[in-house]
Amino acid sequence: MLGRLRRKFVLIIMVLLGLVLGTALAVQTASIVRQYREETDRVLRWVLERGGTVLTPGRPIPDGGFARDEELYTLIPAFYAVMDGRGRVALAISYNAEVDEADVIRAAEGALAAGANSGELKEENLRFLLQSKNGLLELAFADLSWEQSSIRRQALTAALVLGAALAGFLVVSLFLARWLVRPVEESWKRQRQFVADASHELKTPLTVLLADADILLSRPDDTIREQRRWVEHIRDEGLRMKGLVEDLLFLARGDAAGLERPQGQADLSAVCGDCVMSFEPVAFEAGLTLDSGLAPGVTVTGSGEELRRLVAILLDNACKYCEPGGTVTVTLAAGERAALTVHNTGEPIPEEAQAHLFERFYRADAARNRAQGGYGLGLAIAAAIAERHRGKITVRSVKGEGTAFTVTLPMG
Repeated sequence: MLGRLRRKFVLIIMVLLGLVLGTALAVQTASIVRQYREETDRVLRWVLERGGTVLTPGRPIPDGGFARDEELYTLIPAFYAVMDGRGRVALAISYNAEVDEADVIRAAEGALAAGANSGELKEENLRFLLQSKNGLLELAFADLSWEQSSIRRQALTAALVLGAALAGFLVVSLFLARWLVRPVEESWKRQRQFVADASHELKTPLTVLLADADILLSRPDDTIREQRRWVEHIRDEGLRMKGLVEDLLFLARGDAAGLERPQGQADLSAVCGDCVMSFEPVAFEAGLTLDSGLAPGVTVTGSGEELRRLVAILLDNACKYCEPGGTVTVTLAAGERAALTVHNTGEPIPEEAQAHLFERFYRADAARNRAQGGYGLGLAIAAAIAERHRGKITVRSVKGEGTAFTVTLPMG
């Protein structure tokens, strides 16, 4: 699928750029072609004007004269002819054109046969322009070879430029396709991994549920009291599945495009104080010391309920992974941004694992986390809550210093 997406992306880029560049080159070529034609027409008008000087009143016309104008060299070969009232060529003048009398007569007859004041003679490869003056017919002819060769060169140049540009665009498009599709590819991989992990996590409680149900069905005459422990197992596993589904739905809602950020004001100091109080029994039972240093009156923009869940996740995580007899410390400071830090003593998190802590279903200590009933979604949810509140969560874990999770949030 991703390969097909890359190919479509390259195709779209090539088509769009080819159309834009091709159109630009076509317009430029058409403009240059028009200039070539205008130059040929200018020469024709000039030939009529210069050749017409022989028709000045009082100046004799050579009978059947054929001459070359040696005074001026024209880039476009051209010649001039005058026809008398009997339809014969009375005068011909060449301007850098290699023509003889027969060529002039043939061109003049072709121009007359065309029945127009201007046009092109395909067989002779000439363009003509004629006018009547003093009872005589003047004709100017210009060779089209220069114009046609110039047009061919321009068309070839445009084609080469288009081909070279498209080749360059292809290389760039291949690079861009890989670069732009990479986030989609990573997202696709994460989605597949997410589905696989979620399916795996749901498989265990479903297996337990089915096994307990089979046990109950195998003893149809027993009362609920007699089979209470299997019913309790079913309830416990159902609650675990319910918690997992709720966590998955929360993350899915956070991934939804256009999800509005929480509004309103939340007293982060009160939220942290309540969470610390609720975790004091947990820390006591685990033989831990729970300390706190909370700045009063720290408010942020957001949802107090979601922030309470964030603090609870960090405290729960800190208590689970604190060494026996260790200390969990919660601090809240106010500055340009509110800074919440949850620190616990104990062995540090491996450096290679720290980069993956906020990924869904990731466990730095998988066996221990499973034994404690975790799914590896807590820190992913905490990161999602922080992001929804325009905040950021980071971790620092060093041997001898313990582990500290810090959440910074904009002040309300």
